[in-house]
Amino acid sequence: MAGVVLTCVAPANVSHSALDRITSLVTQAPFFGAISSRKNLSSSSVELFESTEVTELHVQISEEQSVAALSMAAFDLANTLSRPTDGDFVNIVVQKDSVFRRNKRLVVFDMDSTLIEQEVIDEIARCCGLVDKVAKITESAMNGEIDFKESLARRVGLLKGAPVSVLDTVREKITFTPGAKELCKVLRTLGCKLAVISGRLVFEEIPNLTSGIGGFLPLANFVKNELGLDFAYANQLQVSPDGRLLEGKTFGPVVDGTRKAQLLDVIAQSCNVLLDQVVAVGDGANDLPMLSLAGLGVAFNAKPRVQEQARAVLNQRSLIYVLVLLGLSAAEISEALRA
Repeated sequence: MAGVVLTCVAPANVSHSALDRITSLVTQAPFFGAISSRKNLSSSSVELFESTEVTELHVQISEEQSVAALSMAAFDLANTLSRPTDGDFVNIVVQKDSVFRRNKRLVVFDMDSTLIEQEVIDEIARCCGLVDKVAKITESAMNGEIDFKESLARRVGLLKGAPVSVLDTVREKITFTPGAKELCKVLRTLGCKLAVISGRLVFEEIPNLTSGIGGFLPLANFVKNELGLDFAYANQLQVSPDGRLLEGKTFGPVVDGTRKAQLLDVIAQSCNVLLDQVVAVGDGANDLPMLSLAGLGVAFNAKPRVQEQARAVLNQRSLIYVLVLLGLSAAEISEALRA
């Protein structure tokens, strides 16, 4: 027998039927599971989860190798129950019921379309009148249709000659994903280390010749400081010697999918954290290596290919739902937010 935890996130109006379908799934062939406990994690807070109900089921299934199969079946069931045209998504996440599920110590995030709502390079392109060309390449890269390094070089090349001052404009447009600040506050309160590893772009720190300010704050570091993160890594965009124009190329190691996974591993080792104690959250194809390496890899409002390959999928408006995958109830989240 193998112990698993199923976390169901569903609109209140379909939660009951979703739980019935989950019960039918786990108790019949090929899993022959038995539900040992059931807990409503959202019962004490309408404010945190709006009109969504979160239920945690502890289940004993027939054998260890059935966990992966149950996860795939739960993903298919969730897609069947969801109504994307109405904005109603059901997510069912399957995890092994181990000591590490509720004891994570490091959480690593992608930046664009994960911690923030924008794609930084698309916003730079928008300021330069190139958004359609760049966005098309970005979409292909995030869907895994073209190699990330190639797509990065092509997009950055289109920006050659653009004024560095676009960074100030882009920074002003950044909006954090709903729940990002609350999620990071709770995780910090619980003693977790936090990192952003972005395959997107930051600017080389240079004197700001246009405004006389001491220097440009790279966008990943801006996000790091705003959310109280411990680590920040991103691709760096090279500028001209006089600091006024973009050179149309990056410098330093390219942060692609492989590099993201390597950095996650290095950070975990430096913090003396087991990979089973790591959470990774991202949305693009270049996030898949780190999602696979982490003990819990969460595809957050991710591209279809990423959802199909990730072990955990959240199609919800707020990042706060990451916390329920760690077993936290609304009451516990509220308590941590008040600390």
